[in-house]
Amino acid sequence: MSSPYGPPGGPPQWGQRPPGPGPYQGGVPQAGPAYGRQPGYPAPSYGAPGYGYGPPPGFGPGAPVPGKKKRSALPWVLSSAVLVVVAAVVLVLGFVTPGWFVRTVFDAASVEQGVQQTLEGSYRLGAVESVTCPSGQAVRAQTRFDCQVSVNGAEKTVTVTVKNDKGVYEVGHPR
Repeated sequence: MSSPYGPPGGPPQWGQRPPGPGPYQGGVPQAGPAYGRQPGYPAPSYGAPGYGYGPPPGFGPGAPVPGKKKRSALPWVLSSAVLVVVAAVVLVLGFVTPGWFVRTVFDAASVEQGVQQTLEGSYRLGAVESVTCPSGQAVRAQTRFDCQVSVNGAEKTVTVTVKNDKGVYEVGHPR
């Protein structure tokens, strides 16, 4: 009786002669184990053409061992560039325009000279012996500070009012 799955003993193994009569009978000698290559036949090819036996390139002995991937320097370079640009913008805006870090102050000697000229020229107070104004007064619109003056031997106080951020000021009457 015949099996529906082929001849008894299962299908022939690669490289073996099928049992019984057939075109192989006496034509090809049996060589080596069942998985070996028979003379006269090309080697079977596994995988992509050209690889033949063995693992594909990049695998097997002598292949690089996969380890940590080398990280790219691009994120560091980009972050550094962004940091430099932000720092440059802060410095330009802080020191040049609008000058958040720069505090413009009046030169006390120049203000003293201007107060003396105003009192003698515009107010015609006569001889103004001395004028003393505080140093470090900010050039900021609508701020005020007092200067001490000596007019005809009398000590008086003059209020200086800053009109705008460009350094224009107004000298009040001595009191």
